[in-house]
Amino acid sequence: MLRARALLILVALVPMARAARAQPVDPYNPPAPAATPGPTAPARTAPPPARAPAAPAAPASHVPQDPYVPDPAVPAQDAQGSQDSQDFMMAERIAESLVVRAQELLDTRVFLDAKQLAVEALVKSPKGKSAERARAIIHAVNQQLGIPELGIPEDSPKPTPVTKPAPKPTEDVDTSPIQDPTLSAGPVAPLPEGGLPSGRLATRVHGGLYAGLIGATIGAFFSDDAPAKGAIPLGVAAAAAGAFALPRITDRLNWNEAQVRTVGAATVWGGMIGGLFEDIARTQGTTAREVLVAASVGSSLAGLGGYVLARNDKLTRGDIALVDTLAGIGAAGGFTLGMLMQPAETEAYSLNSVIGITSGLVVGVIAAPRTNTTPRRMLRVAGLSALFAGAPFLLYAAIHDPHSTIDERITGLVSTGGLVLGAYLGFRFTRGMDDGLDTRDRKSRKRDVDDAPVALVGRSSWGRWGFGGLGLVPLAPALAPQHGMALQLVGATF
Repeated sequence: MLRARALLILVALVPMARAARAQPVDPYNPPAPAATPGPTAPARTAPPPARAPAAPAAPASHVPQDPYVPDPAVPAQDAQGSQDSQDFMMAERIAESLVVRAQELLDTRVFLDAKQLAVEALVKSPKGKSAERARAIIHAVNQQLGIPELGIPEDSPKPTPVTKPAPKPTEDVDTSPIQDPTLSAGPVAPLPEGGLPSGRLATRVHGGLYAGLIGATIGAFFSDDAPAKGAIPLGVAAAAAGAFALPRITDRLNWNEAQVRTVGAATVWGGMIGGLFEDIARTQGTTAREVLVAASVGSSLAGLGGYVLARNDKLTRGDIALVDTLAGIGAAGGFTLGMLMQPAETEAYSLNSVIGITSGLVVGVIAAPRTNTTPRRMLRVAGLSALFAGAPFLLYAAIHDPHSTIDERITGLVSTGGLVLGAYLGFRFTRGMDDGLDTRDRKSRKRDVDDAPVALVGRSSWGRWGFGGLGLVPLAPALAPQHGMALQLVGATF
């Protein structure tokens, strides 16, 4: 009976030993060594097996702690709060580093990068110690770049910490996208002429005309019998040289197209008036050489006047186009009126043309600043005027009578009326065209700086002299022991 009971106890202990053997052993807390059993006592008198005493825990300094197992001595809620505190401290350190770097960029006037770092710092720690400095940097950058203060957009990203979402900032933060202020807000609309004016084409045209006139005048003196043999080749060569060299001169002067057109128009109309005056002055036997000389002198003198006017840079490209159109209408009208008048001397044609050119120039210079004209508009006005003025000459071919002047008078009258009617219709049909585009071209960089000192007569750094004001300054104590004022008469900046 006793053996059977011991057998049943052994059978019951076998599965328990297997379960204990299957349990994993904690590598950081090794089990205590099992106690050595003593000699076997008789079954009847043996007490129940005693529980082995637990092994003493190793000191904390010698036993490593599992970082993935929370400390049982710390409550769960306290561990969560400690994690939040560590995350907040880490975010604040990052934000502080970003703010320090943003302040360095602000001091070196790198505004865009400074604002970017300040916004990132504010998003990283919206309520930390560095938040106020970040907002101050953003405000300073916005003031420098002229960006209005805006609130947080609804679709802007919110700060998302690791453990729990941070509260929404109570103050408005400008997190709008940062744009480079040097870039334009949109594409630049091209001008009606097809692009931004450079002035090089106008410079080549006017430079070639003026240089060709001077070259032809010089070449006319190569031969008394045949002035054209020297005037034509030298004039062509000089025109090519002027068209090539003059744009480089205007580039050095940093002139715009309006200034080039001002001088060019002056040389063209000055040359025409000079040549016509030579024809008027000599009623008998005016030669081509004499006309060329007078035209060269008139063109050069008028070019100097145009240069003085161009330096002020008051006229636009449209203003010069209006002046050219009215002067051309005046020149053509002088000849058609001569056909109507049928004067006894042919020099009257030249006199009428000079009067017409002068009248057109005066009216154009006075009316140009008060009108909205562009080269494209004036091209249409001049085209309609030329069309209506030239149409009557088709009639002249049909009614021409070599024994009478009535045909020429009728043609001159109708052509003069067509010239005026075409100009009127051109201005009327193009009303409102290119509205608002009659503006001055770009200024030169030197002209933008008006740094002449305060004096009665002053010179700016770009070379212009002008009258200033009364420049009274106190005397420096290092120069004069008495108190007093000094009047600056002449001052200059270089």
